[in-house]
Amino acid sequence: MTARFGAIPAPTDRFVAGIGFASAASAGEIIALIRACLAELNLHPSQLAAIGTHMRKATSPLLLPVALYFAVPMRLLDDADLSGDVPGVADAVAAMAGPVRLHKRKSDYATCAISDCAPGFSVASFGQPVSANASIAPSTLLTSSAGP
Repeated sequence: MTARFGAIPAPTDRFVAGIGFASAASAGEIIALIRACLAELNLHPSQLAAIGTHMRKATSPLLLPVALYFAVPMRLLDDADLSGDVPGVADAVAAMAGPVRLHKRKSDYATCAISDCAPGFSVASFGQPVSANASIAPSTLLTSSAGP
């Protein structure tokens, strides 16, 4: 029997990573944490359908590199999207996609939770997309105010 990690996943075996992070986090730290959470569940990164976080992170320059690394959409959820019954950003975001399979795991400056995609899950109706312009706005602002 082939180990699940090495097997090609069935199209229905899709998962969402909910993340939270502090301003001191790096894209590398978030990527490593998501990979560790997937490995803990014996899942392959190709099984991710999306990554989600809270809307307040919309202008973070970390979102685009993380989404590009996993080649999945990054989605933003606001307080109205999230259930008040689930504590923490990572768990609350993951729970909006389906049943949480792995509750919050922490690194120094980030958190991650993994959920199954519920039947009928659609990335298009999961939060809002990240604007590429919003993700690069902070770095543009820094370089445009740097002076001659």
